[in-house]
Amino acid sequence: MLPNLIQAVVLLALGSFAVSCFMFAAKLFRADGHEYARNRDRTGGFRKALRGEIETVFDGARDYRVSAGIAIDRNTNSWVEQGRLSEEAISASLRPARQ
Repeated sequence: MLPNLIQAVVLLALGSFAVSCFMFAAKLFRADGHEYARNRDRTGGFRKALRGEIETVFDGARDYRVSAGIAIDRNTNSWVEQGRLSEEAISASLRPARQ
């Protein structure tokens, strides 16, 4: 009885995970490629985006799609600029492209 219950729970969890992955893949497939490319150019690389080191100034102007902050660099004991992509920038790239 217990192995059947465990098997059912595992199958249900795997099924929900598969449906979630499919929905996410469908959303990415319909996403706006132009906005994605713009965000990729804005970040300057995956590592910078992961560490929060995105420049808040892009093409000579303050970029409103980058959330800005300040942090302390422990190596130099000085203030450093810290930026990450805003929610608006991420949601704009996941929205379907306009025709």
